[in-house]
Amino acid sequence: MRRLSLIVLVLSAPLIAGINAFADVTLLHVGDKLGRAHLLKPGIHRYTRYTITPEGHRKAIDVWSREISYEVQDGRRVLHIHQQWDEISPVTVLIQDSFFEPDTLRPLTHIKRVMFDGKTIIGGYRFLPDKIVGMDELPDNSRKGFLQVSPEPTYNWETDMEFLQALPLADGYSVNVDFYDPAQKPPARYVYSVTGSDKIAEPDGSTIDCWVVSHSFKAEDGSDGSSRYWFAKKTQVLIREEVRTADGNVLVKTLLNPESGDVSAGSASVPEERRQSRALRDSLSNKMNLGLG
Repeated sequence: MRRLSLIVLVLSAPLIAGINAFADVTLLHVGDKLGRAHLLKPGIHRYTRYTITPEGHRKAIDVWSREISYEVQDGRRVLHIHQQWDEISPVTVLIQDSFFEPDTLRPLTHIKRVMFDGKTIIGGYRFLPDKIVGMDELPDNSRKGFLQVSPEPTYNWETDMEFLQALPLADGYSVNVDFYDPAQKPPARYVYSVTGSDKIAEPDGSTIDCWVVSHSFKAEDGSDGSSRYWFAKKTQVLIREEVRTADGNVLVKTLLNPESGDVSAGSASVPEERRQSRALRDSLSNKMNLGLG
């Protein structure tokens, strides 16, 4: 830091401003307590995704269900994020179960099940401090023997929505996070910044005050991409996301209204069908021998 200060003294004013801006970025490491992890309350949220062409045409893609619960595994409390993606065409269902330390979102395990054409493909991964490995003990795991070396412990990118919800979003806040999407590109650091405030209109004419979080990235084809997220200031639940793609389209993810029978976040009441579903998942988890300890 002392060497950097000496160099800064002889730099031009615009460059100094850039360095100071970078210095304001919070560098997160796996294991750090997240400032608003308490906002991750038990409950379910659903989202629909669709694209908007430059001509203004819209095409639906899928519906996401994301459920947060807290469970006891091997004698300790863990955070469980369960996802179900129902894709329209081709008809495909993706189910993902991710387990974490509650206050830090340090990832423990991640299991994907893809169902299409009467087939089910399972991919199970365990996050370790220096690598991500396939869960060899998981029955029918197509990723047995999998290994991805990680220069440092990394967060699970499949749950970025909940991760960002747990951060202390505020004017001028920026964060540098090491993320990894299991079996995709190697772990890398990304910067997310609060770039302003906005209001999202509700059907009854009211509005939701939101933080707008921006993120730039390189797409798989090497093109530049950008994402914007709208998080409700009160709960920090994701309300909307827009991703601009290289073909000029905009990919939109937007929060749906609750369905009848849904449990509101933080509610202790769980409908019978949801209890049965959870019991089935618990039984499956035990058979999978998640080994969270």
